[in-house]
Amino acid sequence: MLRLMNVLAGVGASRGIAIGPAHVLAIRTVIAERRILRSARASERARLDKAIASADEQLARLERQLEEANRGEGHDLIEAHRLMLRSPELAGEAGRLVSEDCLAAEWAVTRALEHIRGIFAHLADPYFRDRGGDFEIVGERLLRILVGLPELRPDIDAPRGGVVVGTDISPLDPYHFHHAGIVAMVSEHGGPTSHAAIIARAFGLPYVVGVAGASRARPGMTVIVDGTRGEVILDPDADMLRVYRARIEVLREREKQQQATRDELSVTTDGTRIHLGANVESVAGISAALAAGAESIGLLRTEFLYLDREDLPSEQEQYDDAVAALHAASGLPVTFRALDIGGDKLPLKVKMAPGTNPALGMRSVRFLLQRPDVLRRQLRALYRAACVGPMRLMFPMVSGVTELEQLRAVCDEVRSELDSGRIAHEPATALGIMIEMPSAALTGDHLARACDFFSVGTNDLIQYTFAADRENDEVAYLYQPLHPAILRMLKTLAEVARAAEIPISICGDMAGDPFLTLVLIGLGYRELSMDPDRLPLVKGVVRGTSLAEAEALAADALKLENEVEIIALVRAKIADRFAAEMDGFLPRALN
Repeated sequence: MLRLMNVLAGVGASRGIAIGPAHVLAIRTVIAERRILRSARASERARLDKAIASADEQLARLERQLEEANRGEGHDLIEAHRLMLRSPELAGEAGRLVSEDCLAAEWAVTRALEHIRGIFAHLADPYFRDRGGDFEIVGERLLRILVGLPELRPDIDAPRGGVVVGTDISPLDPYHFHHAGIVAMVSEHGGPTSHAAIIARAFGLPYVVGVAGASRARPGMTVIVDGTRGEVILDPDADMLRVYRARIEVLREREKQQQATRDELSVTTDGTRIHLGANVESVAGISAALAAGAESIGLLRTEFLYLDREDLPSEQEQYDDAVAALHAASGLPVTFRALDIGGDKLPLKVKMAPGTNPALGMRSVRFLLQRPDVLRRQLRALYRAACVGPMRLMFPMVSGVTELEQLRAVCDEVRSELDSGRIAHEPATALGIMIEMPSAALTGDHLARACDFFSVGTNDLIQYTFAADRENDEVAYLYQPLHPAILRMLKTLAEVARAAEIPISICGDMAGDPFLTLVLIGLGYRELSMDPDRLPLVKGVVRGTSLAEAEALAADALKLENEVEIIALVRAKIADRFAAEMDGFLPRALN
């Protein structure tokens, strides 16, 4: 019999390897264009409203089931989906199309989804772009009700040890799949920062997204999912199965070793302590970070509370969320990043002209200084919550001392207001900034005198240095973490922080790339914060080398003239020694 083996490329959204029979999800509902008579608009609008109410009840029932199963961590996602269901962008626009354009309800919903899809597709930030998948899932739920199809329960009939393959995977599906015994997931759409990907990582489910050709999978067909390298193999032959089964054994052995060292200190062979923190999206991610051995929460993104809702969160709501995060961290320090929105990534409530280049426009602290009501509300909540546990407050996208002084002035005013109102708060909460722009990197000595700590956001720092959007395939080759310009900036920042006696960390993607760990240590960094699943890999490199070796490697790298030579140097020094940690991280050009 002729084999159908296909090796498909995608994006690894959750690391790990799994092999199992395909469990193919139902395809997305296809709706044909249909219009109604003007006289039928009222009844059609009532049909739409009834379907929205039914979809909301499905979500409410699912929420109760999760709580009864002690899996209440999905509460925030379900609430977000319920808000999206009734949002002006979905329910409001669909209702308008029924009433004004005489569209049938299901066609109106389809048209509304097309509009939403177009908006999210043009967002530059991948985290916010991936939020569009949540609207797709909510819309699919609504369409199935309108056309009389049963509610999708993809975990029903899923074989234990199976691999889910589908067009889209709902953010809540990983909860059910994990409970049902599914071992991996594959989807044609979605991104590595989608909610489904975040939850898959929390459960340790290998997941590959963006797999063109995934529809070739047939129920029961053997599928290999390599979430580390971003590959999916359909109907593998015997040789391929042997290779991957051997890799799984290697991974299992490595996981045992990493588990054994999870609670051990991250320290070099000559005794230098390297603090490893975790970056998380919300309270739900903190438990996964602690389980992976995080020593702190080096970056807690506060945007999650603002997304997918029609209103802005109140001070009390933000306070409650911050307190929950501090309790979840069990006494470990938590660094809260002030709201990082604006330009092309806005809550539904906030309306603002994006400008010709949103990434270089009104965003982050620029937005907050233009909306002091939003900034003050968040600061009041965080200063109050700081009484509960160790907290640091960090401002992103600070361009220089002028902006930092403006932000500190608002902080002073907020603390004074809390004092006057005799409201409990922690006035000594450390205030730091993210270094994400060359202007900040080049005036680091000035900034260091005006704040308590630095955290280097290498993702934006690199793309702003080279004026190259790393999400743009045509210029992605310019995104080079080991370019001499980046290494020089990082070294200078580490020296400036040391001279000012303030802590400095890296919280961008460079921190979680084990291929770069030795170079960063050698440049003077003693604090790294990363996605939780990267912690064991980076710790393995730290514990397997010496500070002297790292400093020598960094010094040699700084003598070279281009990133190609530096990459070759680093690979020659460490690739063979740390083969397990490097799996999937070696630069593609050198793999």
